[in-house]
Amino acid sequence: MSIAVRELRRRFGQFLPVLVAMTLLVVLLVVLGAFLDGLSMSQTGVLRAQGDRLLVLSDDADLAPARSRLPDGTVEALQDVAGVDQVGRLSTVATTAARADRVTDVVLVGYDLATDVVPEPPASGEAVVDATVAELVDIEVGDTLAIGPEGQQLTVTAFVDDVAQGSPTVWVATDDWLELAATVNPTERPVPQAAVVGGDVQPDDLAAGLDGIDVATVDQVIAADDVVTQQSSTFQGIIGVTFVVTLLVVALFFVLLTIERIRLYAVLKAIGARTRDLVTGLAVQAVVIAVLAVVIGIALGIGLTLLVPPDLPLVIVPTRLAVLAVATVAVAVLGALGTLSRILRIDPADAIG
Repeated sequence: MSIAVRELRRRFGQFLPVLVAMTLLVVLLVVLGAFLDGLSMSQTGVLRAQGDRLLVLSDDADLAPARSRLPDGTVEALQDVAGVDQVGRLSTVATTAARADRVTDVVLVGYDLATDVVPEPPASGEAVVDATVAELVDIEVGDTLAIGPEGQQLTVTAFVDDVAQGSPTVWVATDDWLELAATVNPTERPVPQAAVVGGDVQPDDLAAGLDGIDVATVDQVIAADDVVTQQSSTFQGIIGVTFVVTLLVVALFFVLLTIERIRLYAVLKAIGARTRDLVTGLAVQAVVIAVLAVVIGIALGIGLTLLVPPDLPLVIVPTRLAVLAVATVAVAVLGALGTLSRILRIDPADAIG
């Protein structure tokens, strides 16, 4: 191992090609992960805002809130379940928001319960607005916003962040939502789509004795979203291919390096070095190169995301970076160990010639 470390210090230049290649691959992984997390978060802000509460939907909706229509009396029945502390309605509908000559697509959200993300429901005629809307139509707190085809005026009382649902969101009290949803789609009677339940109660206990409903956690509802799962599977596939390329790059480099060192390894074996020592040295070199590539690549990747236009959904998540870093180091070690069979075949007699 000490020989491997000394070689890294004295002949670092020979490791530069693989370091550069791995660094570029890490940059790609960081950007892909940022796109994956950004797209997922931009589609699920309303759901994520509910925290660890349970969601109740109609059983024919397949855990899709937009397709759910709560049976009449569901909210009242849920309030009587033991362990339930809070019950509120939650509904969404796609529409438009306008101010002066600026119009943008929004998702109108009707809700009853405050969360860590959104405040208490505003009074009738008022709205809490996604901060992105402020940028798109140039509004401030106290301004009015025209919602829907009839342009019903709502006064903006606050802004919130990170609550997009495919489009920026506008949050109103459920009673206001029911009125506004009727103007958006006059052919259908609006009804609450979901109930949000807080308290010390399990999904099975909540659903017991109530017909026509499904109960799920926020994570389960997000996992059932076709758009989110398709995006996730696509990006996970690209990320997986990138790791395979990383493995091949490292393996090829260390195979070539081992071929170059065959006579040196034969000499080392002849004077008593064990195969385990030689392989350990290669693994140490792979770890050092991988760690350097991860540090430099993550820094460059984060810097690159800061240069991307703000309308692109890129989000840096620390846990994602940690997983990418550990996986990259592991892949580098596996690539270096690909030389094991070649090292095992080295005969110390080769040192004599």
